Amino acid sequence: MDNDNYNNIFENLGKFVIKVSEGMVKIVEGINLMASSEAMKAFIEFIINIPDDIKDTQFFAEVQKLQKINLNYEDVIWLVDDFGLNYTDGNWRKLSEDENDKSELCRYIGKIIVSSSMAKREKLIVLLAHMEPLIYETLEMSKIPNERLKSAIKKVSIKENVGMSAENLGKIFVLAVMHIVFANTDSYTEEIDKRIPFRNNILHNGIIMYADEDIDVAYELLVDLIEILIRTKEQMHEY
Repeated sequence: MDNDNYNNIFENLGKFVIKVSEGMVKIVEGINLMASSEAMKAFIEFIINIPDDIKDTQFFAEVQKLQKINLNYEDVIWLVDDFGLNYTDGNWRKLSEDENDKSELCRYIGKIIVSSSMAKREKLIVLLAHMEPLIYETLEMSKIPNERLKSAIKKVSIKENVGMSAENLGKIFVLAVMHIVFANTDSYTEEIDKRIPFRNNILHNGIIMYADEDIDVAYELLVDLIEILIRTKEQMHEY
């Protein structure tokens, strides 16, 4: 998918799908399908079958699969492709300097990404250390003492996430990022793909075992996931 897909998803949810009322659906259902064009039939079918809850979508089902498999790079890149990323070095540099619209944490992350004095191996470690607070900030949540990150995010993104809206969709994107970055690698039954040496794996095994090419891919993927969080936060609270 191209880089406009993510914005299109939110635009559709925010400006169209959310506004489809039960009354509209009843009117559409009353149209004589036999007299309609094929295009109208397809449109009516689309309207009638819009899920009432974000958890009834195929997207949510695919996100939930991320917590049940031995994650390899190929298992997670679809999320980045579907999102439609467009941040360039210029975007990250602007983020690092923006004192008006972005949080201190986002500015700091931007500075790490554009830093010329740090290698990707170092950046990967530093950025991973800030993923938990970035997730909390994206959802505008405060960390509660003794509450685990996964439990807190699942509560907000699944249990308390009801209906169809741009905000609800954003919470599922955050859930997906959490599943990837904080995967329970100890429970994997297959050798972990070295291209995604994320938090749990690095904490237990270190990073020295990874070749530079593995680090390059892992770093670029992590930066993509960070962009998803930052842009999701912007979109979630726009509507």
